[in-house]
Amino acid sequence: MLLFPEKTKYKKYHKFLKKLKKKETKNIQPTLGFSGLKSMQCLKITAKQIETLKKVIISIIKKKYKYKTKLKWNLFPDIPMTKKSAGIRMGKGKGNVEYWCFMVKKGRILCEFNNILVPFSVIFNSFILAANKLSIKTMVIL
Repeated sequence: MLLFPEKTKYKKYHKFLKKLKKKETKNIQPTLGFSGLKSMQCLKITAKQIETLKKVIISIIKKKYKYKTKLKWNLFPDIPMTKKSAGIRMGKGKGNVEYWCFMVKKGRILCEFNNILVPFSVIFNSFILAANKLSIKTMVIL
């Protein structure tokens, strides 16, 4: 099931294009463990991409290797993106909400591990497979 907030102050927001040009200042280093997936580009990540990222990492670590680790996700799609349907003329208000997304700034930690029990090779392989599913450039921090 795709992520989206239960309640928002407004149904539709402006496009936050100026926020994408800035660098991240808060989530630069992993807080839970020593390894994480760091973004190297500014872009929007949709709720579908976040869901596939979670499925790939969880399936590799918890099902194949059966390790019990803590995973921390620093992503949540909270910005609605609207789109008008095809064949409609200009004007007459803003379109309906098409999907939810999250604005990723350069240098943000997307997800992190508590890697006491898990070997580094397993973490590295899971992060590389998860990074292939995203539309942004990422870097693995070990």
